Amino acid sequence: MFDKKPRTLVVQRYLIKEVLQTLLAVLAVLLLIFLGRHFARYLAEAASGELPAELILRLLTTLTLSSSVLLVPFAYFIAVLLAFGRLYRDNEMTALAAAGMGTGRVLRPIAALSFVVAALVAWLSLIVSPWAVEQGMQLREQAEAQSELSNISAGQFREIGMGHSVFYIESLSADKKLMNHVFVQNSTPSGDDLFAANHGYQYTDQQSGDSFLVLLEGRRYEGIPGTAHFRIHEYAKASVRMEPKSLQPHARKRDALSTRALIESDDVLDQAELQWRISMPISAFLLGLLAVLLSRTSPREGRYARLFGAILIYIIYNNLMGVAQNWLQRGNVSPAFGIWWVHILLIVVIAGLAAQQNGWRYLGTRLLGVQR
Repeated sequence: MFDKKPRTLVVQRYLIKEVLQTLLAVLAVLLLIFLGRHFARYLAEAASGELPAELILRLLTTLTLSSSVLLVPFAYFIAVLLAFGRLYRDNEMTALAAAGMGTGRVLRPIAALSFVVAALVAWLSLIVSPWAVEQGMQLREQAEAQSELSNISAGQFREIGMGHSVFYIESLSADKKLMNHVFVQNSTPSGDDLFAANHGYQYTDQQSGDSFLVLLEGRRYEGIPGTAHFRIHEYAKASVRMEPKSLQPHARKRDALSTRALIESDDVLDQAELQWRISMPISAFLLGLLAVLLSRTSPREGRYARLFGAILIYIIYNNLMGVAQNWLQRGNVSPAFGIWWVHILLIVVIAGLAAQQNGWRYLGTRLLGVQR
């Protein structure tokens, strides 16, 4: 007789390995879609001069970290569905059941793995995501605070200085510090003030912090053409002061507040945000168990037979959490009731599916570990 315990451990490790491999693949696909979408938007902003190109990677990093709290539970839910769908399709689950590995023994390693994923999501939700949102807002403020000349693109006319100036450069040097064939038009009450230069570069005074555009080898056209006040000057070097931007710090959203600040707050809006963060790891754990039960199919149904219905259940569950959070924010429900009723509802669904597939008596024996 072979010892059942080592055999059970081998099977449990095999199930965990299958889920983890699928999880990595699903997460990679979701991240590619997510990053591709936002990368294209950031590139468009950089091309239009609204965003410095050097900040794109940092913004993508902070956005990915703040959004991972939603991506990881969904990716884990899909991974369990796909992994167990393949096991059912290839009759491996039938073989495991014949060897005495019923639903209870299959759920135990997945429950352990779900607990680990939930711990990871808790770290992301309570610590990493708020920090990433705050960092992203600081990067946006940094981008807006930078001189408008730092975002300029060669070959494009650009309005700067609240629309009072038009700036154009034909090309940039390899290090993007020296501008070639520069044109600047400033609108003043006495007429237009035009600068044309062969070269130019940006200079920031360290003491005052003022930014200047230094022009080399050019001409200045001042006044209104055809009048006595119109003058043309040739210069070897001229400096044009760039008007600083009037910026207001971005209003901080609640998703940028630290979890400690939410815990210490009595504001119902802060309590709603706190409950949402705590709900993320709870949902990751419950969705892992739900996926095992939803993935049960016959070999003829195919690997993706239950995928559409499972995703529909996930959408309903996620939307219910959003509705519950909105009710809590409006004061329609008490914080004690809060979002928790949505998780209780999902637990009832999980228990109902387990009972439907194995019988109600099974919940009190194998699944819950109660001896007959």
